[in-house]
Amino acid sequence: MAMSKTVTKAVDVARLHLRTGNPGAYARALAGEHRASSPRQQRAIEAVIAADACERLFTRHTGNGCLLAREG
Repeated sequence: MAMSKTVTKAVDVARLHLRTGNPGAYARALAGEHRASSPRQQRAIEAVIAADACERLFTRHTGNGCLLAREG
C-alpha cells in the first residue's frame, strides 16, 4: 500500500527507534501518525506495524478505533 511522504518519513524515524532499542518511542510515533492520517494511510501504517511484528505495542481506542501506544 502506498504511503505519503510524510507517513514514509514517520515510519523511517519510528523504525530507527525500534532498531536502537526503544520500542516505546516506535509505538508513540506511529500511534500519533495513525491518529493524524486518512483511513488509507492508517491501513498502510497498520501494515507496517504487522510487517515489523510489533502489534503487541499497540491497543485501540474504544471510541474511535485509533491506535494507542501501550505503556509499560
